[in-house]
Amino acid sequence: MIITDIKPQVKKQNRVSVFIDGKFAFGLDKSDCTFMGLKIGTELTQERYDYIIDNAVYAKAYQKADRYIGFKMRTEKEVRNKLIEEGYSDEITERVIASMLKYKYIDDMSYAIMYAKDCRKLKKWGPERIKAELYKKGVKPEYIENALSESDTEDTEEIIDALLEKRIKNTPIDLKEKQKHINFLLRRGFKYDDIKSVIEKYC
Repeated sequence: MIITDIKPQVKKQNRVSVFIDGKFAFGLDKSDCTFMGLKIGTELTQERYDYIIDNAVYAKAYQKADRYIGFKMRTEKEVRNKLIEEGYSDEITERVIASMLKYKYIDDMSYAIMYAKDCRKLKKWGPERIKAELYKKGVKPEYIENALSESDTEDTEEIIDALLEKRIKNTPIDLKEKQKHINFLLRRGFKYDDIKSVIEKYC
């Protein structure tokens, strides 16, 4: 195995892409590349290649992912996208993901339940908005449905009523204003039938 090229990464100026025998092999911090004496033309044995992957590539990728989830819980998709964004190969990314899934450092089911409860309680979002946001984060549909049922501890109509009361303040509204408030609640993820049953008393 011979290093045929070393190129700076476009999005990460502190990292380089190392090519072996004309093909991309791995991404590496510039400092690690210099420390290990890797240059174009350097010949790598399988043993040295494995050492670089385990100690300079995989270990750094794992640390990066660990710091990323250290700030708050993340979904599998979010961690994967972060590592790819950082310039790690698909092979290294999936290896890190597999390890974190094994030890429950990434747990989309728990994430979905926590996210749904927080959005319902703190942001007063309806189920459709929560469902859409979790879907964008890569959570499986069955996890989303379970999370929505777990978070459904408050009466939906009571939440809608509280939001409307805050906006309208018991002042009768006309048809134009009614539609404006309906659109507001739809954007928050509430279903039309639930909205309709509550908003009539303000008209």
